[in-house]
Amino acid sequence: MPTNDEIMTKLWYVIHTKPQQEALAASMLEERLSITIFLPEVRQRRQGHLRQAPLFPGYLFAGIDLDHSEVSSVNNTPGVVRLVAFGGQPKPVPTHVIDALRARLAELDAQGGLPQHPFHTGDRVRLKEGPLAGLEAIFIGPMRPAERVRVLLEFLGQEQETLVAVEDLEAAGSTAMPKRPRRTRGKGRSINPAR
Repeated sequence: MPTNDEIMTKLWYVIHTKPQQEALAASMLEERLSITIFLPEVRQRRQGHLRQAPLFPGYLFAGIDLDHSEVSSVNNTPGVVRLVAFGGQPKPVPTHVIDALRARLAELDAQGGLPQHPFHTGDRVRLKEGPLAGLEAIFIGPMRPAERVRVLLEFLGQEQETLVAVEDLEAAGSTAMPKRPRRTRGKGRSINPAR
C-alpha cells in the first residue's frame, strides 16, 4: 500500500500514445517503470461488435512522481509518443477529474456503453430541446457513438453547421438529403429552364 508521501508526490499526467497502441504503452509503462496507469475504456459498437475501446484514442493517464521518474524514460517507452506538456512542462491533471472520469465510465458501462443514435448522414432531424427546439436540420455526423454531433441547420435563410447533444435530436420525416437544383452546365453557362 502506498504511503502518504507517495500519494502526495504522484500526480496524474496525460500521455500521448501511438495510434492503437494505448494498451501496449500502458503495459510497458507499468512493467518497465512501475507507473500507475489509468486507461479509460468503455464498451463501444465497432463494425457491428460490442467491445471495450479507449474513450480517448491515443491518450492515457499516468500517476507519476516526476522527482523519481525521468520524462525521457516515459517518452522512450514502446507505444508512447510523449508525456503531454505545455510550455515545455508536463501539467498535472487534478485528481478530482480522474475520479469524476472513473465515475462516468462506471455509469456508461452500467448503461451498456456509449450511447447509440439511429441517425445517418443526410437524415432530417428535429431539435427537441433548447432555444432552437422545433427547428429541423440535416444530420452530418459523427457516425460513431458520441454525445455531441454536427447538424446543418437552416436559420434566418442561411445554412449553419452547429454542434448539438445527440439526445436533443429526433427523426423528422424524410431521410433523403434535399438536392439543390442545378444552375449551370459547367464553366459558368446557365441552364435555360424554358427548353
